[in-house]
Amino acid sequence: MYEINLVPDVKLQMIKMQKVRNLVLFICLIIIAALAGVLLVLGSIKGGQDIAMHNQDSRLSKMSETVMNYEGLNEFLTIQDQLDKISQLGKNKNVLSRVFSMLTVFLPGKETEDEITISELTVNLETTMLTFDGQANAGEDPDIDYRVLEAFKKSVALTKYDYGRYVNANGEEIPTRCIIETDEDGNLFTENGNIYAYWTKSEEGCDPSRQDLANEEDYVSQSDEDTGSNTPVRTNVTSSDEKIWRTPQFDEWYKKGYISVELSEGSKVGDATIANIAHFESECIAYTGTVLQDNSMRWMADNECMLAPNGVEVRDSSNGRDSEGELVLRFSAAIKVEAAAFSFKNKHVMAIGPSGQNVTDSYVQIEGMFSERAADCAEGDLSCSINVENTGSNQ
Repeated sequence: MYEINLVPDVKLQMIKMQKVRNLVLFICLIIIAALAGVLLVLGSIKGGQDIAMHNQDSRLSKMSETVMNYEGLNEFLTIQDQLDKISQLGKNKNVLSRVFSMLTVFLPGKETEDEITISELTVNLETTMLTFDGQANAGEDPDIDYRVLEAFKKSVALTKYDYGRYVNANGEEIPTRCIIETDEDGNLFTENGNIYAYWTKSEEGCDPSRQDLANEEDYVSQSDEDTGSNTPVRTNVTSSDEKIWRTPQFDEWYKKGYISVELSEGSKVGDATIANIAHFESECIAYTGTVLQDNSMRWMADNECMLAPNGVEVRDSSNGRDSEGELVLRFSAAIKVEAAAFSFKNKHVMAIGPSGQNVTDSYVQIEGMFSERAADCAEGDLSCSINVENTGSNQ
C-alpha cells in the first residue's frame, strides 16, 4: 500500500512555526501575569510600610515634643552622663587602704628587736608618694643605731608586690567579691608557707560557668570596701566554700597534669603553665620548671614587680627621745610606690617582703605602727646629743 503526501513542505514548516509562536506567546502571557502579581504584592507591602513609617514618624514627633517640653531634661541628661562615667572613674581611682598592708611589710617585723614607728604619714595618691616622720630604735645598746635605718632602706628597696585574678578550671575569672582572702582578723590564709583563699562558689554569680548573675555591678569586692558602697560582702568561711590556692602546688599539680612545662629542643628549662584547675593568675610572677637528672622537676618563681624601686629617700635624721624617754633616731623620709599597686582596677594586691616576711600579718592591725613624734634632745642631755658608740652612717 502506498501513501502519497500532497501537502507541500513549505506548508508543513509554516504549521510548525505557528505552533512554536503560539507556545511562546502562551509562556509570555504567563510570565506577564506572574510579574503583575509580584508587582501587586510588592506594591501592597510598600504601601503598608509607608503607612507604618508615617505612623512611627507621627509617634516619634509626639514623643520628641513631650521630651523637649520636659522641665527636668537638662538635669536628667547630666545625671545620665555622670552614670555613664562612674565605671570609668572607678577604674581610674586609687585605693588608699592598701597603704597599711604596704607599711606592714616595709616596717621591721616582730621577729626582730629593731623597731621603726611613724609619727606622721602623708599619702599623695596622685603621685603615689608616701612621706612620713619616723623614729628607729635598735632595742639594744646602742639604742641610737643607724643600722636599723640602713636595714629599713634596704628592705624597702627589695620589697615586691603581686596582683592578678582568680580563675576557675576553665580559665574564667572569678568575681573578686567571691574570694575571701583573709580571716576575720585580717590575716592571710596560709598552710606550710603557701597562701590560699576561699571561693564562695555556691553564691549567686560566683561560679562563672553558671552565669546566673543579672547585674555584676551591684556588687563590690572584699578588698575594695573603701569605695563607699553599702553592699554587704561576706567575710566568714563556711563549709560550702572551696579552697583555692594562690601559691601553686607544683609537685602535686604536675603529677596530675595541671601544670605543663614547654621545653625547647635540647633545653631542660621551660615556662610553666597552669590549666584545668582553679588557681590564681599572677600579673607579676612567672613560673619556670627545670628537669633534674632524676627526671623530677625543680620550680622557680620570678617576680618583676618592685613596690618601691627607688627605695627610701631619707631627708634628714637626728637623735631624740620618744614619749617614754628612750633614745631613738628621728628621721624624715619619702617612698615612691608603684602606681599599679594602688590602682583600683588591679585586684588582690599583696606586698611581699625581701624574704617573704610579714605577708601573713594583719591588713588592719596597725596598732604599734604609729607613735608620738620623738622630742629633740634636751639641753645638757649628753647621752642623747652625743652618740659616740654609733658606728653607722646616716648617708
